[in-house]
Amino acid sequence: MKEKLKKIPPKYIVAGVVLIVMLLLLVKHRSIFYNSNQDNYNDMSGKEENIAAEDAVVSQYFTISGNMQNIALLMMNDSGEDITIHAVLRDADTAEVLSNIQCNVPKSTGAEEVVNLELAVDGIDGTRNVCLDLEEVTKASEVYYCALSGDYAQTLLVNGQTTTERLRMSVVYGGGLNKTFFILFALGIIAVIGIFVMPVKWAKPENMVLILVSVIGISMAVINPAFQECDGPSHFYRSMDVAYGNVFGPFANLTHEGGVIYVPENVQEIAYRQLTPNGSEGTAYMEYLKSRKFSKNKIKMTYYDSVTSVVYWPQGLGIFLGRTFNFSIYGVILMGRIFNLLAYMGLAYAAVRFMPFYKNLMAMLAVMPLSIYQASSLSQDAVLNGAGFLFVALCCYYAFDEKVKLNWKKTLLLGILLLTMLLSKYVYACLGLLVFMIPKDKFNSRKDYWKSFVIALLPLTIIGGYVIFQLSSGISGLQAGAGDGADTMTQMQYLKTYPIAAVKVIISTLIVNLNDYLQQLNILGSMNYPLTLLAVIEPCFLLGVGLLDGQEVRDRIKIKHRILILLAFVITFAAIMIGLYIGDGIANPVGSSVINGIQGRYFILMLILPFLALGSDRVKQDIRHFTVKCSGIMGIMLLYAVFMLVNTCY
Repeated sequence: MKEKLKKIPPKYIVAGVVLIVMLLLLVKHRSIFYNSNQDNYNDMSGKEENIAAEDAVVSQYFTISGNMQNIALLMMNDSGEDITIHAVLRDADTAEVLSNIQCNVPKSTGAEEVVNLELAVDGIDGTRNVCLDLEEVTKASEVYYCALSGDYAQTLLVNGQTTTERLRMSVVYGGGLNKTFFILFALGIIAVIGIFVMPVKWAKPENMVLILVSVIGISMAVINPAFQECDGPSHFYRSMDVAYGNVFGPFANLTHEGGVIYVPENVQEIAYRQLTPNGSEGTAYMEYLKSRKFSKNKIKMTYYDSVTSVVYWPQGLGIFLGRTFNFSIYGVILMGRIFNLLAYMGLAYAAVRFMPFYKNLMAMLAVMPLSIYQASSLSQDAVLNGAGFLFVALCCYYAFDEKVKLNWKKTLLLGILLLTMLLSKYVYACLGLLVFMIPKDKFNSRKDYWKSFVIALLPLTIIGGYVIFQLSSGISGLQAGAGDGADTMTQMQYLKTYPIAAVKVIISTLIVNLNDYLQQLNILGSMNYPLTLLAVIEPCFLLGVGLLDGQEVRDRIKIKHRILILLAFVITFAAIMIGLYIGDGIANPVGSSVINGIQGRYFILMLILPFLALGSDRVKQDIRHFTVKCSGIMGIMLLYAVFMLVNTCY
């Protein structure tokens, strides 16, 4: 038997172990793939109140209408320590105890947190009046139950006294298996196992990008409730405007004047909702969007933000096709997401294929959970990150691949990619410094060199300059003044007056917020869905891949190139921070000592630059099937991200 086992290739043993572990976890946590519906008592129909939990017994009366899974309760714990509460669910008429539990309430430092009370109740036929009794086990102050004040049918007692409040909570009921989610997750498992056992000749980093982006990306596009990505409604409005034909904005608004966009007549039926994490609200909202369709009539809606259409072409095409085939609102949004994902997948595939070294690191950055999440939404980050990856890859390919000869067509491609990045978020144009890595001897003559770069810079200069000119008025309009007068100082004027302040604010921001930026690389959506298990594992994994993936460099990156790459990284990094400092006067009043509003996702396409600048081929690795192992590990992390997305939203 031992001899037979020794003959089995190790990759099949690894794949088998991974499969068994995945199946065991799937069986243990199978409940997350069951449909759920809810009674939502957090509809914001009244004034928000906080009820002190200290020395209080809170009794909430309500009605359940089926087999109950749990109660998602909103609480705040500012005590500075984790505390325990005792929850009892009893029949309101007979006082029979139906379920009880002691539940941990983690410290929340001023934020509302969902506390899941696993008070399962079976055998409910029809409706039943119940009462939820809550009391602290750990006696601590600064602990609150979140409530709404209003005229409600549900009665809330505090120490036996009737109040006008109602607890903010959701009562979650069980349902049948959600076959779609289950199949998508199963396909993800099959894809990851397939990576471990695939033939070596297929195990190329660019192929791993295709596999993981397509399988995990479609899963996230389907599972993620609509509008939960950062600035979700804004991305939808801009994509919809492109779907109605505004494909050259803001350079030329051909379909309508500036300051407005086209949207469906019944756009208000979307009823945007920011879901409460672990509140099991996703099913109800998804069913709501599936039950409605967009009107065939369009209207103009005031929209003063600049609409850069090129980064919304994929989403716009998907939304156009969805409306043409008369899909539901959910179906239209899903079509936009899928086309956005396809655009990102093509750009990321090309980037990894052309990258002359650090291919595995580029691939892993392209398929990290946050990258795929953004790509499978309506966000402009899909095109921005894809174009950024490809731009960096082509600069390295043109500069360091000895077989490459250049002409104006190839440099024009660099200009188009850089223009796309500028139109998305203008500060990324600073990455254009990387083109100076390309030596003149890559061209047939010095004349060809200058001709090629002049041609490449023409669209960037003309279109980019025009757009920046248009944006400048919008940026100045967002800057907060130091007072209420008309002649108050803007953020830009402040920095001109105190130029050293720019350096100080960047340094102080990094000292205060660097840890938050790293954590945000593992948060999906509008800062709602933390992948806590990956907060340390994923950065360490990416660092390890980067350190071990420099085998093909072989001193091809000279000192002058490294300095230029590091300079491009530092300047772009600073431009992102100062750009937000100047452009968002709401988050950053004039003279703020720390820059607020920056998120880790802004730096995804730049993460490879420090490895290019500081990496070395002296770190040796002789790991067999390195690409397969890296991709398989990332695939497991992606499955965890999908699992958390389902668990958090449904």
